[in-house]
Formats: sequence, C-alpha cells, structure tokens
Amino acid sequence: MEKEIKVDLPVEQLKELFKATASGNPEAGKAIAQAISVPILQLVRDMSIARQLFAVEILEPGAQASYPVADDFEAPVWILPKLGYVPTNHIEAPGEEVYIPLFTCGTSFDWSLKYARDGRVDIAQRAMRNAARGMADYEEESAWRLIAPASTSAFSGKGLLGARPAPIVEIDGGLAAGFLSKELINQMIIKMERTRRTLTDIFCSPEDMGDVREWGDSEVDDATRREIYVRAGANEVFNVMLHKAHQLGATGKYNINSNNSAYGIFRVGSGGKFNDYQPTHVNVVDASGGVTTLGETQIYGFDLTANDSMVMPIKDELQFFDDPALHRRQRQGFYGWEEIGMCILDTRMLVMGVIDRSL
Repeated sequence: MEKEIKVDLPVEQLKELFKATASGNPEAGKAIAQAISVPILQLVRDMSIARQLFAVEILEPGAQASYPVADDFEAPVWILPKLGYVPTNHIEAPGEEVYIPLFTCGTSFDWSLKYARDGRVDIAQRAMRNAARGMADYEEESAWRLIAPASTSAFSGKGLLGARPAPIVEIDGGLAAGFLSKELINQMIIKMERTRRTLTDIFCSPEDMGDVREWGDSEVDDATRREIYVRAGANEVFNVMLHKAHQLGATGKYNINSNNSAYGIFRVGSGGKFNDYQPTHVNVVDASGGVTTLGETQIYGFDLTANDSMVMPIKDELQFFDDPALHRRQRQGFYGWEEIGMCILDTRMLVMGVIDRSL
C-alpha cells in the first residue's frame, strides 16, 4: 500500500483551495505549495537510499560546504561535481579542507484542471508521490555515481601514504560462489577490519535477498532457517544489516555491465575494466534492461558506525512553488528544487562484494 501524504491542512480546506486554483486564484496556489512542501520532503527522506547512506548536513545561510580530510590523512576524497557528472578523485594534503560543489535537483508535477475543479485531492496525492519518487531517484543516482567508482579504485599511494588495492571481495570458486553467501559477507567483514573499519550495512539486489531465503542447512542452522522463513528473508547476518536496493543486480540500473550493453550507467571500458575492477564474466543487458548474458553483479558494504565519511550538505532543502503558467493550458501543477552536494571523505568505509551469476 502506498504511503499517504499527510498535508497539514483539513481535507475540506485543501479541497476548497484546489477548486480555487481552477479559477486562477494565485493565493490558493501559494497556500497549496506551502502545505505540500514539507510532506513531500518527508516522503523523499523515507524513499532516498542516498539519505540512508550519506550524513545529511543542513548548511546555515552563508556557510560553505567544506570538511576536513580524514584524521589520519590516508584517504582519497571523491566528489560529485554535478548531477549526472563523472565524479572526481582528489588526494588532499594533510590539514587541508575539502570544498564540495553544490548542484540543483528539480522536479515537477501537474494534472488536468478538471480535477482541481472537482477538488480531487487523490489525484494530487498520486502526483506528489511520483514527484517524491523522482527526486529520490535523482539523489540515489548521484549517490551510486560516487559509490561505484570509489569502491572499484585502487589507491597508488602518495608521499608517506602507502598504496592499497581497491576494496573488492569475491568468492572465486567452490560451493559458496555464484550467490550471496555468508562466506562472502564474512570476507567483506574481514576486508574492512584490515583497514580498522567495521562492516555495518550491506545493500544488495532483490535476487541477492532471494539467495538468503534459499540458504540451506549447510549455510545456517535450523533455528536461523526458521527465522528467515518467518521473516521472508534475513535482515541481519553477523550483526550486519541487509538492505534491498532495487536498482542493483543483473537487471539493475547501477550494475557494472559490458561496454556493449545498452542499459545502465556503469560499463567496463574497452580493456574490460571499470577503474581497477575487471569482471571475469561481464554482465550484458539489452536496451530494456533484459539480461542477454548473465555475469557478475555487485553488492556494497558500508561502515555507518559514525556516518560521517559520506556527507550530503544541503544548502536549500526541497521546496515547491505554484506554476500559474500551466493555467492557460488548462492544467494545474507545482515545481520544486533542492541544492545539494555529495562527497566521500574516506573510501576505507566502503567494500564491494562481487557475485558471479554465470556460475
């Protein structure tokens, strides 16, 4: 069931305002815009994976989106310059600050004026949910555009800082390969412990969560299998929380696919590598997202203990405005935007697990 948007106005008053906008009343439009901004923002907060992973920092007026580098000055810093752009990788000198660029995300929604005349608040509710979903999708794409490159890039070292490989883990063979196994989760835990971090959360695809539901007695004991059956899947393994991300996996928008795939935003280069990650069996999808050759998929682990290594400064939170220009086309609608930034200050809180689905 879709979540109801709670507008801080009595239903009858909201209906009357909708009817008033049908006659071009500008004050009614402004009142509705003010009433819907907060509930839509709350829905975005509930939907957005980015806001689960990144520490949201509301900037004071005039404040800059600047942060100190990691305390031990051992981490490259990843910054997203703008929505849809390729992230940039900075190696900051000790004691320097990181300045994060801010960019704007916008969304809008509208409907036929006849619904406004009839006070059809339900139509507006549906449009507001779609607008919230669209804004959450923008934030989520921005997040993965940072996370995927940062998780697949080795650090070559600089000055006194030693080199280290990309934080990638894969079970190469045996009974634990080819699916989300407890062995893979354990290796991700160990990988993070090597950098003095703690794996707290894993984001994976619906198929990966399905693997957990199929764990047999060689994976877990009878009591745990019973709990998985009752809950339709485990939400915690080794004190690591499992989260479902619909756009991960073989058919997901954020899987790392072959360079001739026609879907998704991440593809290996001509040499078969995505940064320092080279799939053995690359996943191939067509323009509709259908899999033509099943290959490797990725899951992502995070240390969210302090939740301060991935930051999302916000200069202007999402707010909406009436769009009176739509009235001449016999429509009613609203538009809104937010100004945000995204940065990964310390890549040691990331680990990527690889599952070779071709096996």
